[in-house]
Parts: sequence; C-alpha cells; structure tokens
Amino acid sequence: MNYTRVRRRVIETKKKALEFPQTDKSRSWAFQRFKCVVVRHPPSTEKLGDEERKSSGNQIGGFVFAEDGSPPTGPAWFFAEVPANPAFIDGVASRDVILDKDRGLWVRVFRLEELENRTLPIVIFYHGGGFVYISAANAIFHRFCEALSRKLGAIVGVCELPPSSGAQAPGGLRRWLLNWVREIAKSSSDQDAFAHADFSKIFVMGDSAGGNLAARVALRAAQDGIPLAGQILLQPFYGGTSRTESELRLGSSDPMITLRITDFCWLAALPEGAVDRDHPFCNMTLELPGDLARLGARGLARALVVVGGKDLLHDHQVEFAKILEDAGNAVKLIDYENASHGFYLVGDDSCQESVLVLDEVASFLRE
Repeated sequence: MNYTRVRRRVIETKKKALEFPQTDKSRSWAFQRFKCVVVRHPPSTEKLGDEERKSSGNQIGGFVFAEDGSPPTGPAWFFAEVPANPAFIDGVASRDVILDKDRGLWVRVFRLEELENRTLPIVIFYHGGGFVYISAANAIFHRFCEALSRKLGAIVGVCELPPSSGAQAPGGLRRWLLNWVREIAKSSSDQDAFAHADFSKIFVMGDSAGGNLAARVALRAAQDGIPLAGQILLQPFYGGTSRTESELRLGSSDPMITLRITDFCWLAALPEGAVDRDHPFCNMTLELPGDLARLGARGLARALVVVGGKDLLHDHQVEFAKILEDAGNAVKLIDYENASHGFYLVGDDSCQESVLVLDEVASFLRE
C-alpha cells in the first residue's frame, strides 16, 4: 500500500517499515511493509430492537432525533442549506439537475468558468451525514464542492438521496447510485454543464457515510464491468459490534461524532431485519474480502483513502484500506495524524490538513 502519514503538519512519506512511537501506548496499529494489524475488543451484546430504532427523541451531541424517524434538529449552521449559484462566483457556477422527480433524485453540479477548450474529469460525490441527515444543498458541502471543483479542475456532481430512502441506504440506494453513473456516461439532461466532460475519467468520491456509498458504487461498477478512473474515500463510515482501539480512545472526545451518534446512525440506516451492526454494509470485513476475491483480475478502480488520527472511525478505515490492498488493488492511504472527523470541511486555510487533502486529491486525479 502506498502509505503517507502526515504528522505535526509535515508530510512524511514512509519508504520502510512504519511504527507508531513507543510512547503512544493507546494505539493498536502496527504498520510494517505497509501492512496493518488490528486488535479488536470483544463484541458488545447490543441488539437493534424496534423501540431502539424509534430513538424516543434522543439528544446526542446537540442533535435531537425525533421519535418518528424524521431528520434530526440541531445547530442551524450544521443544517443550513443554500441554493445553487447559476452565475459564476470565483470561477465556479452550480445548478441542480433533476434525474428522477418521482423518486426525489437530483444532483447539484459544479462547473468551471475558464475552460480554454479543455475537457474535465467528472467527480461524482456522495455527501456525509450518517445516511439520515444533511442534503446535497447543505451549505457546508456546497462550499466544499465549490472549492473541490476549483482545485481539481473538475465537474463535481453532488448526489442527493431520496428523502424516503435514507434509512434503507444499505439495502437499495447503491442500485440507483450506480444507475446514475451509467446514465451520465451515456448522456446528460444538462448538456451545458457537461459540455466539457471527459466521460473516460469518471471518479466516485464520498466522505464519511458518502465514502461508504462511494466504495459500494466502485465495487458494483467493477462487478458490472463499468470502468471508473478511481475512487476517493474521505474517512469512510464503517463500524461493527466489536469496538476498535480508536473508538474506545476517541468515542466521546468530539461532540460532533461520538459512539452514541455513530451507533444511532446505524440504528436508523440499517435495513429492517438487521440484528446488529455486524451487517455487511456497516462491517466491511464480513463480505468485502469474498467480493474482492470473486472479482479477481477485473479489479477495483484505484483508491485514495484519507483517514485522521483523531477520528474515532480511524481503525475501521485503515482496516478497509488493508482489505483492498490484500486483494491486490492499488490503494493510497493518507493518515493525517492531527485530523478529526470531517476536518476537510472547515473551509479555513489555517487548517493545513484541509489544504493538503485537496492537493492530494488533485494529484490523484492527475495520476
């Protein structure tokens, strides 16, 4: 695995065996020859009962989850939405394209003003939000995707999940997500936005829960023989009943993402009939190795996996990258030691990691 560890805001590319400092007793990971070994704790006995799924107005980290399962309420800045900007602002314009009105399927497309007769790669982006909240019109993601389009020199399409399907994402959403990849490769309902698109360079990208979905889309694309230029996964959301070292160490340190929040999101997102978090959509160790083995020589699109040392999901994410690598796939893993979950969304140039990650994604697109 091509492994880059970013430590104390200085990029250090390790070309030999990697080890965490001996003084850091809390980590359970040893990197040797770019291989990772995980130490897991005994599984919890928690089950997903009907009463638990309702949440009973549970308040978690400032978010209140309604009993009827509707999107949670919380800080206004977190849930604020903005309209698309058809006029170019700082060289980037955006517009909403309806794919299927009946199913609530649409995408916000970001495109560049100065094209100079060049063709642009397409980045299909799946936003985070634990599968149960935030939309493609979210102000935080709108700002991030504007910066993404500008930095990458790419057309960026942010997919919106159907409002009635968020809780069933693991069971069915990846089918229509992949269908959109197929449809956009054939034609577009918005020729203006895609007039300069290079359909031979389609990347799937996602962050957190969207990273989980993007990885699923990349797998299905490979299984169906649909070529993708790559997959870019920013801190993909995975879990399981067994707690990892990073979950235990960081499970309550960040009010924006705690174990209580991640557990609730899985309660809401997993399909009816799921017994616990050891469901293939949550715990990638259950079926992904077999899926990759059956895929064989066809292989996955190359992957860029970005993780953060202060993200409680860190160990799950590194294990995911290891599974891809063990199956013979090209994987570049970047570990920002000082980065917490969603660090790239802060929109602050003083956060060097948020600047570095866009540079890494841009470099990955050019490779």
